[in-house]
Amino acid sequence: MVAVAPTLVERYVRPGKLRIVFRAVLNHGELSNRASEAAACAGRQGQFWAMHALLFERQRELSSPGGIVDLLLGFARELPLNQAAFRQCLTRHETLAALEAADAEQRRRGITVQPVFEIGTRRIFGVQPVEAMTQAIELELPD
Repeated sequence: MVAVAPTLVERYVRPGKLRIVFRAVLNHGELSNRASEAAACAGRQGQFWAMHALLFERQRELSSPGGIVDLLLGFARELPLNQAAFRQCLTRHETLAALEAADAEQRRRGITVQPVFEIGTRRIFGVQPVEAMTQAIELELPD
């Protein structure tokens, strides 16, 4: 999604034709939970997509041994965040209950992997080229 998002945002989100909603699926254990929490905590300060992009770009670092919390706090220092508020949110798991509830809802809907794109009544599984996403969006947009 990170690769195609800028094109979709310019073409459809900015003109008000489409909105992008992210719903977490916690399917990779503790690392998934902590990364999702970091994005949600950054989101409290309007930096969800910036943290999401950073997590995606640096995902190899997330799987390396070591302290995941310290790594995520390091990522946060690269963003314009209130660091104390972010640290508190992350270390006190302030967003975890909401993320777990969202994950449970996704699973009830049959979604257990990411990414899944819901465009109108269609579900598209997996990363797709911008052309495929554009085609699916255009089929669902009203004339």
